Parts: sequence; C-alpha cells; structure tokens
Amino acid sequence: MLKKKYCIGVDLGGTNIAVGLVDLDSRKIVRQASVKTNAPRSCESISADIVKVSEGLCALEKIKLSDVLWVGAITPGIVKDGVVKSAVNLGWKNVDFRKILASATRRPTYIANDANGAAYAEALWGAGEGASSLVAITIGTGVGGGIVFDGVMWEGINGFAAEMGHMTIEANGRACGCGKRGCLEAYCSATALIKETKRIMTLYPESEMWSLCGGNLDRVSGKTAFLAKASGDRAAALVLDSFIDYLAIGVSSVINILQPEVVCIGGGISREGETLLEPLRERVEHTSFYSEDCKTKLVAATFKNDAGIFGAALLGLQEDSNKMKTTEQKVAENFDICGRFASATPYGSGHINDTRLIVTNDGTTEHSYILQRINTNVFKDPVGLMNNFASVTAYLAEAIKAQGGDPDRETLNVIKAKDGKNYYIDEDGSFWRMLIFVTDSLSYDKVERPEQFYDSAVAFGNFQYMLRDYPADSLVETIPNFHNTPDRLRQFREALEKDVCGRAAAVKAEIDFVTERREFAETLEKAHKEGRLPLRVTHNDTKLNNILFDASTGKALCIVDLDTIMPGYSVNDFGDSIRFGATTALEDEADLSKVNFDISLFELYVKGFIEGAKGGLTEGELDLLPIGAMMMTFECGTRFLTDYLSGDTYFKTSRPAHNLDRARNQFKLVSDMEARLPEMRAIVKKYAK
Repeated sequence: MLKKKYCIGVDLGGTNIAVGLVDLDSRKIVRQASVKTNAPRSCESISADIVKVSEGLCALEKIKLSDVLWVGAITPGIVKDGVVKSAVNLGWKNVDFRKILASATRRPTYIANDANGAAYAEALWGAGEGASSLVAITIGTGVGGGIVFDGVMWEGINGFAAEMGHMTIEANGRACGCGKRGCLEAYCSATALIKETKRIMTLYPESEMWSLCGGNLDRVSGKTAFLAKASGDRAAALVLDSFIDYLAIGVSSVINILQPEVVCIGGGISREGETLLEPLRERVEHTSFYSEDCKTKLVAATFKNDAGIFGAALLGLQEDSNKMKTTEQKVAENFDICGRFASATPYGSGHINDTRLIVTNDGTTEHSYILQRINTNVFKDPVGLMNNFASVTAYLAEAIKAQGGDPDRETLNVIKAKDGKNYYIDEDGSFWRMLIFVTDSLSYDKVERPEQFYDSAVAFGNFQYMLRDYPADSLVETIPNFHNTPDRLRQFREALEKDVCGRAAAVKAEIDFVTERREFAETLEKAHKEGRLPLRVTHNDTKLNNILFDASTGKALCIVDLDTIMPGYSVNDFGDSIRFGATTALEDEADLSKVNFDISLFELYVKGFIEGAKGGLTEGELDLLPIGAMMMTFECGTRFLTDYLSGDTYFKTSRPAHNLDRARNQFKLVSDMEARLPEMRAIVKKYAK
C-alpha cells in the first residue's frame, strides 16, 4: 500500500518538456526529467513522450504510472476547459490536449495555460499560501499572468483572462508583438528591458554596463542594468527607473480593479528581490487605492525553475477544491453560523485534521470560522474528544471573563451544530467541528526571537493556572497513554523483539541508551503514585505554533490545537516545550555537533512558565520540572527509535534513517540535560521563590 500521494506535473514548452513526479505530502519533486519538444508536432506524439518520461520516473520510485493520483500539464497559448485554442510555438490550434493526454496516461488529467499554472502553484504552496486571492505577474520573454480566487484559476469565458502583458499602460505607445501599441509587455518584459538597456547604453558610452557585457551589446541581459545600478551607474538608474515606473502602472491597475490579497512578481526578474520590489512598492503606493489595515501584499514569487512542474502538478487540487466547497458548504450549513456560505479555503499547516477557513456573509458583514474534520484514525473517540474540547474551552471563557479578558479572542469557542451537539456527523460518518476564527492573530512555526519563547512559556503556565481547579479526572484520554513513558518503553521492547526490518544490530548504542534508563522512565509515574505529582488538565502538544499571537501587540493571545487536552502532568507540558525550544538545532538535524541543550533558553522558559502559573504549581511539580524536560525528550527519542525499528510506519520520513537521526538528536539533548541537571534545578529554585 502506497504511503505517499503522488501526481505528475508536466511543463510543456516550445523547447523542452519537463516532467516531475511530485509528492503532495512532502511538497517535493521527488524525480524529474526532460526531453526536447521538437515542435511543431502532433499532440498525440508529444503525449506519447510525456507517458514515456512519466513511466520512467515512476519506475525509479518503484511505483507505476497507474499509482499516481492525476497528471497535470501546463502549456503556452490560450487554454479553455483543457482545449488548447491556440499555441503558436507548438503549432496547435483547437487541440483537445486534456482528452488526448488522458487517453495516453489513463489517469485523471488537467490542463492549464503556463502562466495560470504558475499562479496556481504560488496561490496554493507559494507566496499566496493561506491567502484568499492572488494575482501573479510573470516577467520573461513576454509578460504573463494568472488570477486565483478561493483556490480556483480564472480563465475567463474564452481562456484569455489574466493576459497582464496586454493591458494598455500608454496610449499609442511602443509597438507590441501582439500587434497593438502601449502594452505592458512592450515596456516590462525581459525582452523590453534588454532592448531599453541597449538603447541607453548607446547614449552613455561611459556607462558601467558596457564593461559588464564586455563591450558587446549581444551579451546584454536582464541583469545588466541591475548590476550596474548597484555600483551607482547613472545610465543604469535611468533604465530601471523607467522599467519600474511602467511596471508600477500595471501592478496598480491590477490592484485597483481586483484588490487581491497578494500580487506576486515571477519570472527571472523576480530573482532581483528587494532591489526590484522595494522601489516598486513605493511607486505602487502612490498610484493604487488601498487602506492601511487591508493592503495588497506585493512579493516575489516563491517558485523559480520548478514553477511549471509544481503549477501543473497542483491542477488536480483545483477539482478537489471545488468538491470541497460543495461538501463543506453542506457541512457548514448544519452549524449555527451567521450569514450565508461564501467560501471555503484550506487553512494552516496541520497534518492530522482537515482544516478549512469558512467565510459567510449576512449582507452587511463577513464572518469567519474554522471548520475541521476530525481524524478518527488518530482520535478513536471523537465524541469524548469534543466533550473535552467544549467543556474546557467553556471553562476557560468564564475564567478569562472573570480576569477582565476577551473570551472571544483569548480562547477557542465551539459553534454548536443545529441539533445542539458540539459536532456534526455527515452522511459518510465523518465528524466535523466548527470554531470561531480568531481574527488579527499570527502563529509561528519556529522561535524567531527569544521573547516569543518566553511569551509562550507565560501562556502555557497561565493555561495551567486558569485550569488549576478543573477536575482533570473528568476528562477522557483522547490518545490513551500518550505521555506514559513506561508504556512507550513497552512498545519499544516489542518493536525490538520483532525487529521486522533487521535494523537492531546496527543501532546497539541507541538501544543501550534507552535500556539503561528504564528506571528513570518510571520517575514521573512513581511521583504521581506517591502524591508528589498531581493530575492536571494538560495540553500535551506545547509547540510554539499552537499559540496564536496578537498581530498588533505581538503578545501571546490564545492556545489552540486542543485535541490532546486530557489528564496528565504539568511537567510534561513544560518538558515538551523545552524539548523543541531549548535546543540549538531542529529535531531531525543529523550532525550532532550542532545539537546542544541551550541552558539560557531553558532559564527563559522556566521564568515565563512559573510567572504564568502564578504560584499554582505545587512544590513537587516545581522540583520535577527539570525531570519533565528530560523525560519528554527521552520519550520522544524512544518513540523515534521504536518507529525506526518498526519500519517507519508512524512518523513521516523524507530520507533513509530519518527516524534514527531524530532519535540520536533527542538522545544527545538528554545527555546534555543529564550533565547540566544541577544547573537546571538551581534555575528552577531561583524563580520558584
């Protein structure tokens, strides 16, 4: 059974056909190859080449073409509903590319214009990820474009939509290749930039641009003026000032008409980065309509040479998106929401539940909600999970209100289904929940500055404080024995005995590391039995990205991802944060010389956590905070090693021995902590006074 979701992306150009095998989970091109287009020739002949290359890539990955979910292809020219109306450099006119390629591959097939495809990749996985709307302007030999609204490309009634290069920016201006005058392409394509560079060079023989091209006008490129301007060349500045002025007119026109959330500039010119974008933004601000609190973002495209393959590969997601809207509109309408359904778009970067941002409109106001399908493969008791979720968030709302806070923003709020339950079961048996979307908030996948780590500590400490009187034993275990370290060792021993992949002999040192700490693994459970470690309401996934920060103040606002709320130990929540936050490297760093326990970040988190808990931690909990940090790191490393011995069946991996690298990484941190345990205890004592 395939673990990965593959699709094929085909970038059909006038010179080359580039084909990539894309893994949708890892968002990577795992294999790619190209062949010459040799145009003009028939669509059937080109499709046969695409099949041959695709089958070769699949074979290298030990799968068959029939295993891929779909085939997507982008092509130059005008495309509508899979039919290439006209593609001059391919010699095609009214060719049903989708039908022919689908027949050849025997897979679901999707076709789009190349610029539209590149825009779609940016909207889904690139510069516009998470945005509701994106316009891409691609600057190359010509100027292309693409428009994506709510996850759907806009082709127009005839496939001509988003031809940004042929908007008129100067009446009766320069002649364009399309036969008209004054088009953006005549001023802002790479071709136009090179032509203007050469013209200015002939007027300024002393320009640095001459030396950059060796005195040969034939060697002038789109970079020539940028390189010369960086050294203060006046002639180059004239070239680029004119180029950026005209480009700003085009970008401003797009913003004034469409008001998209994101405009991204692609093509080779985008590699100039802020050298291009900073002055472009300044000019656009003077010529476009916007409000300070809701302004279009102007950014460089994310994808470079592989934009075509990614754009083609993701085309199948558009149909999924359309199906999603139909499905999720039906689901959303079973909840007690305000207004009529307007849109559903993928949201966030979680890997367990399917999450969508739902927008409704009541005629005067838009309302935003989070709709999630609960993964019942992971959470076997979704009813119990939602009882935990709704009960704890309602309790938090009252506690926040009593403190004078804003319960609509400082905790999650469950929207009930119309039948009064805090979840909805659809006709397929899927469990759904709906929450009020917390507006004007941000989340971070990694610590960008030490203050964030401190703020997260205060937030999770305060979480413990607010729930200190909540009866933890009334909650169900959404994942039984999730942080029961002795039980994790039992699973490790079972995997070691089976050794299904024959890997144990090569990892004796790691196995010994775990085995030598069998008694240590019992520490927290033993402390609980002795009454030194009380049962608490615990979050059990205290990563930074499970905290929303206020977009205005930058302060921690709301704790999210509450699926694993259940009875547990406060020191485990503390320890999980230390495990990922007080380290000098990511958890899958293979070079152990880069992996070290950062005692200064440990101290910062201790200070914040104790302050946030406001004296609500017992003496036993305070004493065991350092042990909690060691235990969570040890437990996580043991889980990685267990999965490695079992054949990598639980954690996603992207390379051989990925789980082994993770285990070694965590064990290195445990060793560091063991060596510095006296210091850790002294730090806790310092702030526990």
